[in-house]
Amino acid sequence: MPSQHPDQGVAITTRPFAVFDIDGTIFRSGLYREVVYELLSRNQISGDIMKDFAHLEINWKKRRSDTAFKEYEKAMADAVDRVLPQIRIADFEHAAKQVFERLGDYVYAYTRNLVADLKSQGYFLIAISGSQDELVAPFAEKYGFDTWIGQHYTRGDEFYTGEVIKSHDGKDIILQKIVAEHGLNFDGSIAVGDSRGDIGMLSIVENPIAFNPEKELFETAKDKGWKIVVERKNMIYELNPHEQSYILA
Repeated sequence: MPSQHPDQGVAITTRPFAVFDIDGTIFRSGLYREVVYELLSRNQISGDIMKDFAHLEINWKKRRSDTAFKEYEKAMADAVDRVLPQIRIADFEHAAKQVFERLGDYVYAYTRNLVADLKSQGYFLIAISGSQDELVAPFAEKYGFDTWIGQHYTRGDEFYTGEVIKSHDGKDIILQKIVAEHGLNFDGSIAVGDSRGDIGMLSIVENPIAFNPEKELFETAKDKGWKIVVERKNMIYELNPHEQSYILA
């Protein structure tokens, strides 16, 4: 039975919870990236913005530096944020729907199966993503999440206003608010993420999992002894964080 929190009057449940990042953790690409390219293909967003990030995408694909992907990702987001008031809400929603219908099953086996397994065990499932609400909601609903948070574009009558409420950083704070709102506790809690932005939420749960981690998360997971899982082709590897060296093909 739930117990009563003495200060807030919130019913605390013993139901365990698990929190997941989406892009690169469940989804094998980036929902936001896919929508931007969908809008560009339909000429519903100015192709001029590509000059800000197209060369950085090449740098990333050619692995020219450890930071190439982050530089590309940030440049794309900054470019779209600048022209956001020129994007019709209906166009963005339609592009999001097209991406979801085409790529909604494009997921990693390990995290897809973990979500389903935890759901069957009665876990309260949470998704916290840096992608937009319009993308996160159908994805989270498809995979049975109980609640989710995505980046929010404030809406005008026909176009977005340009105001952005971001959710890719401060995930630990977001998670703590969700836990409080739903009367959850951290006993047996699980978090799964793949990037630096997930370190905060991984740090505050009992069972953190660094999945296909980028370098900074990998080093943090190794230092803290977190579980590290890599999925490549049709193989899933669990790495021992206490080993001194790794060789990954």
